[in-house]
Amino acid sequence: MPTRREAWEIVNTYQLIVFEDLAPLEMGRSRGMRKSILDVAWSQFISMTVAKAEEAGRRVILVNPRNTSKRCSSCGNLVQKSLSERIHTCPHCGLVLGRDHNAALNILHWGLQTLRL
Repeated sequence: MPTRREAWEIVNTYQLIVFEDLAPLEMGRSRGMRKSILDVAWSQFISMTVAKAEEAGRRVILVNPRNTSKRCSSCGNLVQKSLSERIHTCPHCGLVLGRDHNAALNILHWGLQTLRL
């Protein structure tokens, strides 16, 4: 489970923190999967980080999680894949990297876009 210390470390390291705006109760198709997601206490971790960021004068942005791992972070095209596929391989531009890395780049990009609006 994420801790307050980890929230502080993130806040003290970064001026801007971007998370997916996840809804754990709506995630997963099975009751067991939802329980696993809730056990991680992701929502609590985000709340802790937001509170610590406010105290430190940092900014936290929550972005829509839709297609963060399917959209190519290089060319922007959607690349359909199953949940078991852990590598993002874009047939449009040739980008190959881990699915989570691709998603993280998209999350950061979308968070930075909200600053420009």
